[in-house]
Amino acid sequence: MRILLLIVLLVFPFASVQATTLTAGDRVYLQLPGESDFDAPFTIDDQGQLLLPEVGLIAVAGLTVQQAEQKIRQRLQVIYRNLDEFELRIMEQLLRVKVLGYVEKPGMVSLKPDSNIQMALAAAGGARPGAQLDQFKLIRGDNSVVFDYKAYLDGKQAQPLPALKGGDTIFVPTSPLLGNIEVNFDAASLREGGDADEAQGLTIFGELRNPGTFSYKPDMTVVDAIMRADGVTRYADVTKIRVITDNIPYQFDLKAYLDSGDDSNLPPVKPGTTIFAPIEVEDINTTSRTVYVMGEVQAPGAYESSAGTGFIDVLANAGGPTRFADTTQIKLLSNTKPAIAINLVKYTQAPDQYSLPKMMPGDVIFIPEKIDFNEKSWLKVTNDRAIKIIGAVNNPGRFEWNDTMSFMDLLAHAGGPKQQTNLSNIRIVRETATADEARITTFNFEDFTKKNKPNNQLPQLQAGDTIIFDELPHDPSDNKASWLRQSAQDSIYIFGQVGAPGRYAFNNDQGFLDILSAADGPTGEADIQEVLITHRDGKTTKVSRFNLARYFQTGNEALLPKVVAGDVIFLPQVDAIADTQAVKVMGAVKAAGRFNWNDSMTFLDILALAGGPTKEANITNIRIIKENRQSQENVLYFDLDNFITEGGSFAGLPRLTAGDTIVIDELPHDPTDNKSSWIRQSADDSIYVFGQVGAPGRYAFNHELGFLDILSAADGPNGEADLRQIRISHRSGNTSKVTKLNLSLYFETGDETLLPRVVPGDVIYVPKEQGNWLDKPAERVVRLMGSVNKPGRYAFNNQMNILDLLAEAGGPKDTAYIERIMIVNTSCCGDQAQTFDLRGYVKNPGQYPLPLLRPGDTVYVPSEDDSTASQLRQTLRDALGIVTLVVLGAAL
Repeated sequence: MRILLLIVLLVFPFASVQATTLTAGDRVYLQLPGESDFDAPFTIDDQGQLLLPEVGLIAVAGLTVQQAEQKIRQRLQVIYRNLDEFELRIMEQLLRVKVLGYVEKPGMVSLKPDSNIQMALAAAGGARPGAQLDQFKLIRGDNSVVFDYKAYLDGKQAQPLPALKGGDTIFVPTSPLLGNIEVNFDAASLREGGDADEAQGLTIFGELRNPGTFSYKPDMTVVDAIMRADGVTRYADVTKIRVITDNIPYQFDLKAYLDSGDDSNLPPVKPGTTIFAPIEVEDINTTSRTVYVMGEVQAPGAYESSAGTGFIDVLANAGGPTRFADTTQIKLLSNTKPAIAINLVKYTQAPDQYSLPKMMPGDVIFIPEKIDFNEKSWLKVTNDRAIKIIGAVNNPGRFEWNDTMSFMDLLAHAGGPKQQTNLSNIRIVRETATADEARITTFNFEDFTKKNKPNNQLPQLQAGDTIIFDELPHDPSDNKASWLRQSAQDSIYIFGQVGAPGRYAFNNDQGFLDILSAADGPTGEADIQEVLITHRDGKTTKVSRFNLARYFQTGNEALLPKVVAGDVIFLPQVDAIADTQAVKVMGAVKAAGRFNWNDSMTFLDILALAGGPTKEANITNIRIIKENRQSQENVLYFDLDNFITEGGSFAGLPRLTAGDTIVIDELPHDPTDNKSSWIRQSADDSIYVFGQVGAPGRYAFNHELGFLDILSAADGPNGEADLRQIRISHRSGNTSKVTKLNLSLYFETGDETLLPRVVPGDVIYVPKEQGNWLDKPAERVVRLMGSVNKPGRYAFNNQMNILDLLAEAGGPKDTAYIERIMIVNTSCCGDQAQTFDLRGYVKNPGQYPLPLLRPGDTVYVPSEDDSTASQLRQTLRDALGIVTLVVLGAAL
């Protein structure tokens, strides 16, 4: 940006006269080193103001450069501290003039200094035809001057045009000859309106494209006259054109003339002839070539026929039979022959064996209605063209199918599902399934509609399929037996002190409050502080406790547990003694307070009831105050961070008793917020980052973190960082040692061995560099790390997926843990992590969809050794809860 600004300054040098007065439209440059918001020049708007970052509007029009610079400096010094090198310079001065009135582009125009009125008119597109050039007006403030611009153009102007100043207005009036309505006159318009009088020309009017009075030419026919008027419109009745010559009327059938070409039917035409093309109206057509179609057709009526017109031609011209027509009992009526019965179905089955009668003018085709058209005929639609829909839809039945239709078309044709339809488990039975194809498949229509999935995820149907829509079970109090029809995988269980305990239908779009309200809520004897939830995800069983009373007091939605189908909820009966057995939790936790305690609970249980530590919590030095001890040793300390990272034994957790108090302090804040608060952080737990990073400073650090962690905590290298010359001072031993890191090479190769090991006390320095630190921008590549043959940065586009990326990297290694590939999506809406089971996808692609991958994301393939650590972290999550682990990760 600064190089571009330097080029602009060389092309447009600054004004050397510092006493120049600033006006609207001037472009100025504000020199403020180190502030990227001031790299681009600013333009003074029409109100004479500059819009500056962090300051807003400042009026500078009418001030000299020094006055404007002093005024802006006073406003900037409130926001910016270092203004020693601040300077205002003029890059370009422009005149801002309004050009109004009868011009092509009225409005405000920008002109170079010393521009005249002619240049202002040219900038506004020039005066329009019809402008009054001798009455131009120049308005400046409350004064106005009228001048003769036409005399200037003719070279007759004795005095020059008035000079322009910024803020002037030029008004161009219209000529009084234009009248109140503007009309464009040209030669083409005169010609189209006619070029002769009525006595010596032909008057042509009616349904013609260009009616008027046109000159007569020798040997001119009525067809020539109609073509002179550009022909008839689509609404003209060409069979009844009227021609009056020498006061004698004639009726001309243009259609019959074009069919026969007989010139004897042309009426005479001479000067003074009048030709009229009437509009076509509904009337009784009784020409010698008319046939009639009546009954169940799309458009019954009278139709013109010609030699060679057949029965199918006339029927097709009438739109064909309707769906109510009985095509086996068609009648052909004639004045000269007996009535003929026609079976159109037989003709369509064997056209070569069933001949149709010839059509004659005056014949009548009558297509009767079916006797009972509401009764569906199964014989007309064979099984290879039909799909059957049964169950809870408004109109079940057997429907004709075409490959252009979709599942949504068929469902709409069946009237849509009923209110009690189970849309999450629609069954599709395929009678023609092959040996490798499943005969019965299921489709979750509710999930499809709520998650806005693409249409290509609809089931692909084919003729012969059967679709079954089951009903949801009724209220269990009405009929317990009907619950047999509900799958266990779609059910959730609720017991204890609720209004209606039992087994309820449940899906992923519902939550804890939904199932609680379905069970009529807790009763008056329910202990809502000790709600127990058994999570049965199919692999392991975990029990969590939930304080519903705390949610009612705070309204914090984060306190609500996540429940899924298969889980069990139990609300015990209230115990009056339980409230006296309590442990107090205060400090940096999600929901500090007083919680019921019993001997079966652990330190992690009570911490989970408090919502877990916040991301600002100092979990390395948690204090437990023992109420039953009166000595100075009544305070115990516990390092939860070491317990998590080192995998401590549960026997090492602090032993709590009723009445104990847990205090969790906060970590020091960001050094940019409060430098003094960093005194609370030990130097043994700190690392230092300086140089070209987003947020240099002193950061908390532990042995579980690495170089990339501390670099990301400092907001990463900025655009001026030299990634090839990073220095690390290791101060952990008796002597200091400095190592150099080429971080650019790591980004290009993905070699983890290039990254140095840093510990608390080390100093990282990122020097400044002139140029880009990566050949390929991060927003156009995907980073692939971990146990693959060729880790690194790969170019990526929207046509690729994760399989293409792994193939380009040579595939995973033999030691790769492909069941838990991790993807960090940073391309949209903030960082979001997801996992992908590659082995599950290979075995069952339908159950394990490919994850969405965009340029800028990061893919990590762990090794088999990491899977053990992953299981350990999973065990810890079971103890603390999902929310607690996320907060601890953010705090670390």
